Amino acid sequence: MKRFITLNIIIFVIITTNIKAQELTILTHQWAPYNFKEQDIITGISTELVESALHMTGFKYKLQLYPFKRALYTAQTTPNTMFFTVARIPQLETKFKWIGPLHPRVVYLYRLKKRTDIQISSIEDIKKYQTGALLGGSVEQFFKTNGFQEKEDYFLTATSEQLLKLLAKGRADLIPGDPLDLAYQMQNSEYNFSDLEQAFLLSDIGGYYIAVNQETADEVVAKIQTALDKIINAGSREVIINKYLRDQ
Repeated sequence: MKRFITLNIIIFVIITTNIKAQELTILTHQWAPYNFKEQDIITGISTELVESALHMTGFKYKLQLYPFKRALYTAQTTPNTMFFTVARIPQLETKFKWIGPLHPRVVYLYRLKKRTDIQISSIEDIKKYQTGALLGGSVEQFFKTNGFQEKEDYFLTATSEQLLKLLAKGRADLIPGDPLDLAYQMQNSEYNFSDLEQAFLLSDIGGYYIAVNQETADEVVAKIQTALDKIINAGSREVIINKYLRDQ
């Protein structure tokens, strides 16, 4: 019996060592303040949370910034690859394993406060206006699921910053965003957050997560999840958020 127990321990140690020896590929995309590149360094609220969790587990990793759609495809098709910050929406649920949430998710459509002519009481009302969305993002998926047609019912941009500029210049009537995202963007721009107004609650389903390739070992997923939970429960997320909103 002792030999059997010892053998199991040895096997467990070997498996754990092999898992830790593997290098994970961690992908993210340009979406300040959650994840973005600044002076050749990938930073952001989510980036700090994810890297803290990875350091706690001891896993080796490389962090890369890709365009959203490329990162999503790469994470779905490449073992030991993860992608953050990703909305955990029904269309993606079965395509990945999930670690998180990194943040709660509440997405509104915003208008300029002076645009009192824009009134929305249902999803169908959105089609009356020039509405932007991020290419490959969850809002684009939401529009597709609800029968919206690109170019006819909404248009796409590569970055959230582009959407904000189009709204400010009157070339867009509505843009999606969450309060933290827009508050950060506007404190680094010539525009004021007080000039915006929530026009419609678009979605509050799920949260923002790390999307993990299905072939990644469950042990890896579990260890990172445990580390992330400890970090968030200790209050570190709020400290990081305050740093980005205060110092930028």
